[in-house]
Amino acid sequence: MTTLGLLETDTLYDDLIPDYGSYGQMFAAFFTNLDSDLQYRYYQVKQGELPSAADECDAYLITGSKAGVYDTDPWIASLQTWIADFHQQNAKLIGICFGHQIMAHSLGGAAAKSPKGWGIGVHSTTHLTGDELNTDRIETNLEDFKRSELSLLYSHQDQVQKLPPGAQLIARSDFCEYAAFKIDHRVLSFQGHPEFTPEYLQRLLHRRIDVIGQARYAKAMASLDKVTDEKAVGRQILEFVQRKC
Repeated sequence: MTTLGLLETDTLYDDLIPDYGSYGQMFAAFFTNLDSDLQYRYYQVKQGELPSAADECDAYLITGSKAGVYDTDPWIASLQTWIADFHQQNAKLIGICFGHQIMAHSLGGAAAKSPKGWGIGVHSTTHLTGDELNTDRIETNLEDFKRSELSLLYSHQDQVQKLPPGAQLIARSDFCEYAAFKIDHRVLSFQGHPEFTPEYLQRLLHRRIDVIGQARYAKAMASLDKVTDEKAVGRQILEFVQRKC
């Protein structure tokens, strides 16, 4: 059975834990709802837990976090070293939100706090397909992913500012220039949150109204009725995880 390592880089707010468990458990529930038969291994990165060998799991997913790649916490430096090391060993790596940013930052790109401010709610990006992407190992059997636009739930202040060498852009927008990228068959990374639900995001953002601002918060809440493409993104991630290289 295929094993996905879930590198949890934060804990949920206390009032969200009874309903959602953890970032890793949210991903496990999301993939289970897509009828996947993965098994999972959890790593608490902030507590110093990192995989010690590339073959411990078939692929590794780095979750979101309230931290930034520029923070000085020792676990962030350790994770950056781990990413670079496991990438050299041809491990399959997936990044979501903070995971997306630290993936780029660790492999020769850059991420930082964006002067554009908070990106929250449903956000749509242009999805680069076909000749624009030069797709080789990803998306070949995903007909429902052949679309020109992708919409996901977002919650971030930081953004990737520069792609790593060898990266191919998958999705972009004027607000989020590097919304998703891949590096051959080894890296797949998204700024948006396919694992989030509108209900979860609403509860998360309600506590941040003061820092987000009332106008942007209201606009984000109004966007939550829009149709999103988390299932298509989830299936792409599953194909990436399960593909034999």
